Amino acid sequence: MADFPRGAAAGDCLHRILENMDYSIHWQLESVGEQVGAELRRAGLASQHLEPLLAGLEQVRLTPFGGPLGGLRLADLAAGQWLNEMNFDLTLGSVRAEALAAAFADHPGGACGSDYANQVAQLPIASRGFLTGSIDLLFQAPDPAGRGRWWVLDWKSNWLGRRDSTGRPVACGPSHYDRGAMATLMAANHYPLQAHLYLVALHRYLCWRQPGYRPERDLGGYAYVFLRGAPGPVAPQDWDAGVAGSPDIPGMVVECPPLARLLALDGALAAPERNP
Repeated sequence: MADFPRGAAAGDCLHRILENMDYSIHWQLESVGEQVGAELRRAGLASQHLEPLLAGLEQVRLTPFGGPLGGLRLADLAAGQWLNEMNFDLTLGSVRAEALAAAFADHPGGACGSDYANQVAQLPIASRGFLTGSIDLLFQAPDPAGRGRWWVLDWKSNWLGRRDSTGRPVACGPSHYDRGAMATLMAANHYPLQAHLYLVALHRYLCWRQPGYRPERDLGGYAYVFLRGAPGPVAPQDWDAGVAGSPDIPGMVVECPPLARLLALDGALAAPERNP
């Protein structure tokens, strides 16, 4: 997917394709070529991108998530274990950036430490009413004890690669989507805050819809999938050992945030209006 067009239109095209795909079948010209080709035409993209795009998306389907999800792949999800494009409206009380930052500062861990809390504190947030959004994919995956936990997933088409001296892109692939590069990109775009807000939305949804819901048992985490960086099938012995020995896979950012942080964010979003 190194040469697939960049920009908002191309990114929207990829999202529409993935929204309507069956993860349990091989994504090949014979099975999904007509469907994918129609989306390319809708986006005004040349048909020459069809076959390399299908090959790239099949790599995504077969790439293990790594991290807390280990060897699980999109291809392993069975019908009924996922939900595409869940729209949500989060009701907000009186939300301030410092309250959101405090949730990260008071409950550090994983990719979000004090530096990221300071970044959140600088955001111009002072809102009430509703926060509307859409989660690309919800899916259920078993934890080590075999209990199903719910996860949020976000597709990302960001281009990370190498340019020549004139700034022209010359290379883009899994080697450019290592842990450090993705962490920098995530923080610069406030994807960690986005992911946590998605998990708060999921938490509220499960409170409403799942009888006997217990977040410590039923809530998983988030997976951010950088489509251009997914390497395809990776043997466990070839995984890089990440934090605490968890496997890192190029193109995949997978994390289970501390539950206390998510509950603190939920409380910060619901804070009552303050007197002037």
